[in-house]
Amino acid sequence: MYKSIPPDSLSEQTEANNTNNPHNPWNPISTWLLFTTSILTILPVWLPAYPAMADLPQHAAQVAMLRELHSPNFAYAALFHVNWFTPYLFGYMLIYALAPLFGILAACKLAVSLYVVGIPLSTALLLSYANIDVFWAILSIPAIYGFTYQWGFLNFLIAAPVGILFLWFVLGFSKNMRARTAVCFAAAAIGLFFCHALICAFFGMCAVLCLLAEAKSFSKILKRILPLAAVVPVAALWMHRTLANPVTHRPIVWDLNWRDSVESYYTSLSQELHFPSTSWGRITGFFPRLLGDVPSWRCILIGAALFVLPFCAGMRLTKKPSRWAPFLICIAVLLWCPHAVFGTDYVYQRFTMFAIPLFLFLLRESPVSPRRTNIVRTISLALVAALIASASIKAVIFSRQTKAFTQALAHVQPGQRALSLAFDHEDGVSIAPTFLHFPQWYAAQKHGIADPSAAMMHPELVVFRPGKVPPAVLWDFEWAPEQFNWDDYSGELYRYFVVRSKTDRGPSLFAQAPCAVTLRFHQEEWWLYESAPTCPAASRDQ
Repeated sequence: MYKSIPPDSLSEQTEANNTNNPHNPWNPISTWLLFTTSILTILPVWLPAYPAMADLPQHAAQVAMLRELHSPNFAYAALFHVNWFTPYLFGYMLIYALAPLFGILAACKLAVSLYVVGIPLSTALLLSYANIDVFWAILSIPAIYGFTYQWGFLNFLIAAPVGILFLWFVLGFSKNMRARTAVCFAAAAIGLFFCHALICAFFGMCAVLCLLAEAKSFSKILKRILPLAAVVPVAALWMHRTLANPVTHRPIVWDLNWRDSVESYYTSLSQELHFPSTSWGRITGFFPRLLGDVPSWRCILIGAALFVLPFCAGMRLTKKPSRWAPFLICIAVLLWCPHAVFGTDYVYQRFTMFAIPLFLFLLRESPVSPRRTNIVRTISLALVAALIASASIKAVIFSRQTKAFTQALAHVQPGQRALSLAFDHEDGVSIAPTFLHFPQWYAAQKHGIADPSAAMMHPELVVFRPGKVPPAVLWDFEWAPEQFNWDDYSGELYRYFVVRSKTDRGPSLFAQAPCAVTLRFHQEEWWLYESAPTCPAASRDQ
């Protein structure tokens, strides 16, 4: 009779997968539970009319504008050009390919669904490589709906499971390096860059350090790592071209405090929800960002349980440096990476989602009673199911607040230009401003454009031509729409003004308009105003 002694080294993988080894990480029960639970993760994506993701409308508008640029009827084609050399290419092309078949909204949901299902499945592959029961990959599910999801960083999300697959691929095929394998490594690294630059940098570093820890000679180090370096000139060329955009020269923001945060949004959110700003520091905000929940003891206990449960089932920490490298890189990013760099905000926060998958990767199994294991597995499954249900309930609450917007869209003509004025951008259940860019769904679904637009951003696929960027720009106007006045923000550019506010702000917003601006629709917090199609420009002081 064999005794299951799982390997404690990546170098023992071949032996661990040998058919004579009775330990099978893909045992039927674990595999069935993993796939079933993974499928359930799509519920918070498909239950609401629109996913509760703050930046998703901007990304949907990007794909819609790319399609419209091929149409001779698109009146705004002269404002934009296509930036094919972008690290956002994979996610946008995925939605672009799905949109003709399912529509832009369903295509976005399908792309997000690939992400939410892909995280536990790619984590399972990584665990199986280390000969760990794939059941434990379900613990990666709660973080799926955390900080990065609620902010709607679409391309980062879609690239996330690809990054985990990249790490699994490099580690699994690095033992016997041949010319064909080297070419595949180089192609995989370059392909990962066009999924997302940050994902490429993070998992590229993880793969390199793992290979360094496993290599036994300098020649083997070069043979394994040099193919991955093929992405370096591609990334360098992109950075050189991108530095011409003034957005990339915004100051670096570190925000290194472990207890509190100077980030303006979370400072204001703390005041609004009546908990201290110390809840959003590097350490104090870890569990809220991981679970996408407001700081509380409940959040801490649930988050801690996700890390403790494997130990309760007899798991132990491996001593192999190669398995520790990815997790330690993740911790270093969470503690010391900037908050904003190279024109990109919320950099370190989005990597919180990898803490659990990479933590699971550094574990090893040890003999323990089946009864104890089954009890802990049942508790784990119940906890994950409860958190999926909680995310689904939040999504439904968010969806109720979007019904009036859907009705407002029925009152607008397609192919026009709209201005978003989201005074109230919270939904009451998320830790991100889910309504901040929500009127961009007009651009995505009605063949028009809406400002402020992500087209001013350097990594986007569709960008404004020089001199065509409107006065209402990101990082400024969407956070303070009360600064709008007709003269300074070229009100004559817009046929529609989509307002989300608890009160009617029309009289103050359009006091300077040289033509009538009419309220066309109002329900709950949504207000739709329309100006005359030929509204002239107001006089401006020269």
